[in-house]
Amino acid sequence: MKEIFRKTTNSIIFLSSIACIVGFFMIINPSMSVKTIGVIASIYIILQGIVLVIIDLKANKYYIPFDGMLPGILSILIGIILVSKPNIISTIFTIAIGVWIALSSINSIRMAVALKNDDAPWFLLLLLGILDLIVGVIVVFNPFEASISMTVFAGIMIMIHSIINIIDMAVLKHDVKRISNAIEKRLKEI
Repeated sequence: MKEIFRKTTNSIIFLSSIACIVGFFMIINPSMSVKTIGVIASIYIILQGIVLVIIDLKANKYYIPFDGMLPGILSILIGIILVSKPNIISTIFTIAIGVWIALSSINSIRMAVALKNDDAPWFLLLLLGILDLIVGVIVVFNPFEASISMTVFAGIMIMIHSIINIIDMAVLKHDVKRISNAIEKRLKEI
């Protein structure tokens, strides 16, 4: 189980690192066309969704409290919509990113709540999940009109979200032994 946990955290760290690089590029080169950014981000969102669905299926097999199915499916659908309609991307791109961030933050919050009574770093996960949820809500309710502003803003939000994901996974990876023991203890209780 520890090896699966490590592979999962490594996958999420890798995808979050890519998202952080994309976000940084969006900040330093905001004049790049929104259509190009939308296609790149859409592909990333689709890949993220596929990874979330796969992780959810594997996690459920081992009774790990991970809920990636709904955010994964929504990420895939949002990514497909964004790829197929690049002309309306400036209107829906920021909102889609906000919804995606908010939905994925729920997983951190659920993980923290599930680990609350165990010897695990649940409080940090909870705080980061709540911060991530706030970022997602801000993005949803404050879409920008100008594509350059939206690009910079979306890049900042993607970077914040990615850094939070990397920290979450680094904390989980660092404490994999305690978390695995807590999960195994819960399985024995069932």
